[in-house]
Amino acid sequence: MLPDAQGTAITPAPAWHYSADPALEALISRIRDTYPPQTPAGLEGFRAFLNVLGNPQHHLPPVFHVAGTNGKGSTIAFLQSALEAGGKTVHRFISPHMVRFTERIVIGGREIAPDVLTALVAEIDAAAQSTAAGRGLSFFEFFTALALTAFARYPADAVLVEVGMGGLLDATNVIDSPACAVITRISHDHMRMLGNNVTEIAAQKAGIIKQSCPAVLGPQVDAAVLDVCAAAAARAGAAGLYAAGRDWHVTQTAEGFRFQSAQASFDLPQPALCGDHQVLNAGTAIAALLASPFADVARADILTQAMHNVRWAGRMQRLDTGVLADMLPAGWELWVDGAHNDSGAEIMKTQIARWQAQDAKPLHLLTAFKARKAPDEFYAPLAGLFASTQVVDFDMGAPMEPVHKLAQRLSHAGYADVRVSESLLAALGAILAAIPPVQAAPRFESAAGGRILVAGSLYLVGHALKINGADT
Repeated sequence: MLPDAQGTAITPAPAWHYSADPALEALISRIRDTYPPQTPAGLEGFRAFLNVLGNPQHHLPPVFHVAGTNGKGSTIAFLQSALEAGGKTVHRFISPHMVRFTERIVIGGREIAPDVLTALVAEIDAAAQSTAAGRGLSFFEFFTALALTAFARYPADAVLVEVGMGGLLDATNVIDSPACAVITRISHDHMRMLGNNVTEIAAQKAGIIKQSCPAVLGPQVDAAVLDVCAAAAARAGAAGLYAAGRDWHVTQTAEGFRFQSAQASFDLPQPALCGDHQVLNAGTAIAALLASPFADVARADILTQAMHNVRWAGRMQRLDTGVLADMLPAGWELWVDGAHNDSGAEIMKTQIARWQAQDAKPLHLLTAFKARKAPDEFYAPLAGLFASTQVVDFDMGAPMEPVHKLAQRLSHAGYADVRVSESLLAALGAILAAIPPVQAAPRFESAAGGRILVAGSLYLVGHALKINGADT
């Protein structure tokens, strides 16, 4: 155990991955063992299984189907906030979760209840074991089928569905007639499965664009993405492609930002989510609303409320209270961010520059990285920005980059004072132990102190939130 700033002993987080409820933890762990994570060859087998279930994907409220590399979750958060501010009820399916597995499936604005989840797991499992198509399901397909079944049974005005990976061959792409297909910023990620360059990756993401349905394209770094998506929309016979920078625009203002399109113009406050990039995600959500059957929700008063209300855990989020936050002496800040690819690194670099212009407090990195991704693309843009780096070893039940290998890579890349810590608590304790005595005093000027950033892996960020006791 480690002491917090007041000297109180801190107990490490319990060893669960899916739920603090032992029965639910055991249930989901069993499903993971029975239907392991894998990449199916296509959608034919999954469609056959959904047919056994009565094709719930054909009996849903209007669906916003969201793909992209960065900004999917935040765009969904803005959509949910706006729809709910407009009096609509919303179902939501995302992955992965930050702290609790039940975050993945939201029914009518609330996380799925444990008893409902348990009953649905039993039902889907029984159906899967009774048919050849079901016995070949992946873990993600199993819970996609479960979510679609739940969404077809419980009333709501809209459904928000996040693509798991890619788009064209993703299990969520059984949704044939979305109210709007939304593609957020595309960059390099999952290249082993999606393609060797942004153009190939964009072609996979554009697979969610469907006949007679509108599509919205968020701001892109690579101009080729628009060409790929425009061609895909034309082939599919989509009901229009509404692209950022061409059909709609967002610009920063002194009070927040302005959204402009041929349909509407809004002056809105800065979103509650941290970072200049969030106005781009907000703009993408507004464009999607205007293109969808919910255009009436896109009103200045409703959108203003949505900007104030929006919440999304683990995206440049400051932890002000909780177990980890309470370990910090005065003047120190703890932030978590799920960025883990090149685009996320550039966004993070912009935020770090803003911090440096604000007060130049030293910044320390706590990091880990998932295996089979591209660590150099994430870490290279951030080299030289941290006073120290702790590579965290932790059990997440997912394949992670070996900590000593990652530490060596970061040292060679120019990161300062790189060390390996056996846990997140140990990493945080090591940084705090190095604080000069004058800074470790109970009170000192706010200009002193420093910032600690947990980043590089959504799994690590979720682990931090779980330890901190955050309510996502």
